[in-house]
Amino acid sequence: MAIKRVTRLAAEELRLRRSRGEAILTLDVRSPDARVVHPYEIPGSRWLPLSEVVEQTDALPRGNAIVVYCT
Repeated sequence: MAIKRVTRLAAEELRLRRSRGEAILTLDVRSPDARVVHPYEIPGSRWLPLSEVVEQTDALPRGNAIVVYCT
């Protein structure tokens, strides 16, 4: 999977882009333990622990922007 561009995105900018209907996959890469400590999540996000991202790369949508977050 080629990375086209990596930038930091503020929460408000993500909300705005999603409200415009942009095809954005929000990926929560926190560990199971981190999710217990901080159980908050971005609505509509997909949980995929960082330790599994490489092996699950083919399951991620092509052509969508992917926003990754953790704590």
